[in-house]
Amino acid sequence: MTDTQYEPAHTGLLLMDPYNDFLSEGGKLWPLVEEVATEVGLLDNLRAVTAAARAAGIQVFVVPHRRWREGNYANWNFLTADQAGGNQNRVFEDGAWGGDWHPDFVPQANDVVVHEHWAQSGFANTDLDLQLKKHGITHVVTVGMLANTCVESTSRYARSWATT
Repeated sequence: MTDTQYEPAHTGLLLMDPYNDFLSEGGKLWPLVEEVATEVGLLDNLRAVTAAARAAGIQVFVVPHRRWREGNYANWNFLTADQAGGNQNRVFEDGAWGGDWHPDFVPQANDVVVHEHWAQSGFANTDLDLQLKKHGITHVVTVGMLANTCVESTSRYARSWATT
């Protein structure tokens, strides 16, 4: 295996969906992730990664999921199960505690907050591609919630994005 090193000036940390509803006790989705999150030390690891990225001069991009707002899915014919459940339960409700940033992951002054994504990919219908290019980013590290949806989808697209 080769020793691969990323240049900090060309590397971005993508922090996916750092909302209270996901990461805080009392959040609407926390009961679904709490066992695994606790077992793997999720919050401590996210804190360590974001602190290390900032200390190394790596640009942090906050990649938030669409916050729930009245009428988000009005006239949509085909909602995914996640969209329908999120709509019914007002997950990440705009203006409510659950839709606020987890206190440890509030965007810092130099962070880039990307437009909210509606489904899994942080790239689809957002300005993530533009923001990465504007900042000269060629490599990304993706962390946050959820590994099998938003993190995976965004990372898969980033893989093809990085080769274009």
